[in-house]
Amino acid sequence: MRKTPLSAFPLLCAILLLVGCRPSGAPRIVAPPAKPPVAVTRPAPVRPAIDLMTVRPNEVGYIPVLMYHAIGASSSAGTRYDRHGLNIAPETFRDHLQRMYDAGWRPINMRDALTGRIDVPAGRIPVVITFDDARGTQLRYLPDGSMDPDCAVAIMEQFHATRPDWPLRASFYILPKSKWNPVPFYQPGREARKLQYLVSQGYELANHSTSHRRMDRMDAHTLAWEMAECVRYVRARAPRATMDTMALPMGYVPRTRALLDVLLKGSEGGTQYENRCILRAWGGPTLPPTHRDFDPRKVLRIGSDPGNVESWIKHLKRGGEMEPFVSDGSQDTVTVPKRFEKFLCRPRLTGQSVVTYEDRPPKPKSSAKPVQKQARS
Repeated sequence: MRKTPLSAFPLLCAILLLVGCRPSGAPRIVAPPAKPPVAVTRPAPVRPAIDLMTVRPNEVGYIPVLMYHAIGASSSAGTRYDRHGLNIAPETFRDHLQRMYDAGWRPINMRDALTGRIDVPAGRIPVVITFDDARGTQLRYLPDGSMDPDCAVAIMEQFHATRPDWPLRASFYILPKSKWNPVPFYQPGREARKLQYLVSQGYELANHSTSHRRMDRMDAHTLAWEMAECVRYVRARAPRATMDTMALPMGYVPRTRALLDVLLKGSEGGTQYENRCILRAWGGPTLPPTHRDFDPRKVLRIGSDPGNVESWIKHLKRGGEMEPFVSDGSQDTVTVPKRFEKFLCRPRLTGQSVVTYEDRPPKPKSSAKPVQKQARS
């Protein structure tokens, strides 16, 4: 028998391995099993758990933002309203709350209207109730330490106590103590207690400037001081106050777009401030951030001049001339009828799924649109 040279042995092993054989004692080489393909599944679009045709949500519709000042101040004793609605009777405010409730409106804070995740039940219309100037009739204590039952906060809390589905939400635009203004809510020594109480109950504290002077006559440095000084004052007494929306005093607008932007973000004296929006005075309902035409520099408000709030409650309804924002009840979706989809601004959404549907709008009924007065607060 012819012997195989030792030098040829490695070559022979390689050939045997290639043909599927192995010499005795050689280790078996096993290829690792192929991993099965991973199935890529995309989550199904989130849809609100409601009957769309019954609820008929529209989350690009108008949001009413109401503007109040004094409630039942002594100067208007015996009158229903003063000339421009800057001071209304407690009974009128109670009536407004009841009318809002019956119309399906539910309150939210101004800052919450800007998040794109408005939290009201399905079928309800969000409303923002704002109070300017931190007047004494908005939050007042009696000599025995109890809250005056006819001040604005007490009226809202009484309303909530009998209707738990009406949240305690409202936005207070504060003026700090200065040479121009008394302490917030007009009871010296109690201002910190009042500011802290409002924050603890879920209300919003926000910026109404420091001096309440006309902003159309101010330069950039003065505008920044007006914002920063108010923030310093309020947060020194209520550190948890958000202070990130603002309302123009008397509705006067800075002269240029650049000056208006100073109110949105800036710093002065080591204090930084940032406002999500600028509220005007005496307009109509405002658009939500989900709408393509929303402008944070121009959020309109509905004044409480005689009959105006009542008129808008009647006018702002589904099927009317101006469609309101109607919630789908979910903060994870933005639901709009297909006929309104063209108004949706998708880049402003914060992770929500978009749901569209074909609705059958009721035939519009003719109604007179409320006329807005241009008084100055």
